[in-house]
Amino acid sequence: GKRIATTYPQLLKAYMDKQGVPFSACMLTGSVEVAPRAGLSDAIADLVSTGATLEANGLKEAEVIFRSKATLIQRLGEFDKDKQELIEKLLTRMQGVQQAKESKYIMLHAPVDRLEQIKALLPGAEDPTVLPLSAEKQKVAVHLVSTENLFWETMEQLKELGASSILVLPIEKMME
Repeated sequence: GKRIATTYPQLLKAYMDKQGVPFSACMLTGSVEVAPRAGLSDAIADLVSTGATLEANGLKEAEVIFRSKATLIQRLGEFDKDKQELIEKLLTRMQGVQQAKESKYIMLHAPVDRLEQIKALLPGAEDPTVLPLSAEKQKVAVHLVSTENLFWETMEQLKELGASSILVLPIEKMME
């Protein structure tokens, strides 16, 4: 049996027993992802959201043991005004973080005469910001938030339309 580091030994045991796989649990309360490199375990069982921490530690996801979601639960009935405002503020912030995760900030330079075609390729939350370039009058800078995934194919289509300096950036927080 392999040694597996985890903060969730009961969940891991239930899963491994169901699979019929012998193992030994190494209980850790934080930084589980460093256990294999430190020689404490052969593998880990941990919460993963983006996988970036796994990758940074030379690990990759092998199998999903359990799917979960965070849920804000409110009791039934009325709250006083202050509590209700606090709940609404919290919900707005949570929605902003979720929306930011699903969106990208896109910046590019576009030929003025192809601007409408380029905008059609990039559906955004709102109309893009279009700014003149200081040295080049035939091109403009285009900035927008797009809720669509920008695939390489879309980027190649943008290049074919004359777009240049294309940047696709993650968004940390967002509020409409």
